Amino acid sequence: MQITVNDRQTLLDIAVIALGSAAGVFALAQRNGISVTATLTDGQAISYELEDVVSPAVRSAYALRHISPATDIDPAEYKELLYQTGTKRPTVSRPQLDPSGDVLVVEKVDEVLDLLDKKQPVYVQSDQQLTRIFADPFSEIFS
Repeated sequence: MQITVNDRQTLLDIAVIALGSAAGVFALAQRNGISVTATLTDGQAISYELEDVVSPAVRSAYALRHISPATDIDPAEYKELLYQTGTKRPTVSRPQLDPSGDVLVVEKVDEVLDLLDKKQPVYVQSDQQLTRIFADPFSEIFS
């Protein structure tokens, strides 16, 4: 037997519709050679056998009531639905500007490392701290 996937249906949705239980997802995955988390496409045919049915009563109830769950949703749409229903959006902080107000402050790790290699003093210009863990360049590169 076969069932055709509708828009936004997962293998779990198909298992409940065709086999009457989410437990049937493993039989569907094995029979169709796909992962239980595989993304299905609209119109894709999923094969199953009557021996795979877990709960005939649930399967019949879904068929009689024309219940066809479709629970696949991409993360962006999910977040937007959450925001539409009252979940607060995360706040985004503005990047820190240098005192002149027109250039972003950039971490100066390479510049500081050069000064340390030349044994020159390093002047702190921000709250960032540099800690040297390795004494030799080999360990530093291949750590």
